Amino acid sequence: MFRRKFNPIHWFRRNAGNATEHAGRNGQDSRHESAPAAETRDEIERTYSRRMMPPFTGQLQVAEIGTARALSIDGIHWELQLRFTAEGGDPAAPSTDGDKRRNRYTAVASITPRGLVRQPLHPYFDTGAVTVAIDRLCALIERASLPYPAIDRFEYWLLDRSGDKPLALLHSCIDAEEIGAPLVRPAWQAMPAAQLPIDDAIEDVSGYVAPVNARLEGLIAERAGHNPRAAWFDRSETTATEFPACLISEDWEGEEQDRLCQLYIRRLAPRLLMLQGLTQTDRQRLEQACSENAPDVERFYSLYPEVLDQRLLQALRVEARLRRDCGPANS
Repeated sequence: MFRRKFNPIHWFRRNAGNATEHAGRNGQDSRHESAPAAETRDEIERTYSRRMMPPFTGQLQVAEIGTARALSIDGIHWELQLRFTAEGGDPAAPSTDGDKRRNRYTAVASITPRGLVRQPLHPYFDTGAVTVAIDRLCALIERASLPYPAIDRFEYWLLDRSGDKPLALLHSCIDAEEIGAPLVRPAWQAMPAAQLPIDDAIEDVSGYVAPVNARLEGLIAERAGHNPRAAWFDRSETTATEFPACLISEDWEGEEQDRLCQLYIRRLAPRLLMLQGLTQTDRQRLEQACSENAPDVERFYSLYPEVLDQRLLQALRVEARLRRDCGPANS
């Protein structure tokens, strides 16, 4: 177990190119930066996935070749990026805190169901090198099977104030070297209600009632205590039974607390099904929970490592397509 703590937001922005729900926001160009060459000393092809958080929104798919990479949150839409390097520098050289630009990426193309769309290029980019990089990434995406293996084995968990048990997953990373500066006050974040609306039919309620997402955040913060603590764990050295399968504890004493937790998990189920290593029992209940969220099942289906109830999920995919074809009012 690791006790060193880490600011996940700072690390993710610095090392993952601000990847977001749409698989990345473009980095800003600079007149003092130059584009990477088509060939570098590090041309190893690599495909992997990692959890998108905080908050958890899914399993980010990453295809890398040298200083080029492609990111996707659904296996359908991809953003192709190249890494900037300091002018005159070696794009394959390891980055340092004093040269943060080495890990800045900019989008050069995107892949959608309609095909490849190229972005306008910064004048310092070598057009030929960019074309080679795009072609190689497209070929890698074409032949590599989804979902890519998950390799973010180091996990940063908020701890229950009683017993130091893992309460909610805050962040994950791939290498132990990524574990750095501590979080002053670790806190779990739910997906915002604007991105993940959750129906909560409450009768005889007057006045404003906060969304389920926000209320669950409050419950978890309360359970973490006034002086919340978090810890790193190497999941390759710890047993899976110590950690909540759905990334937040489902062990609640109060009926209302349990209800809010289950409402959130059921709504998040199409995204949780992207997790690798779920037991068949957990995967089965999450598949059953998807019945009211057909569009999300259709969107993320290609990233499910296993499907137990093919009939159910295929029916939901058909429903999603019919609703989409009938227009926004039915989706």
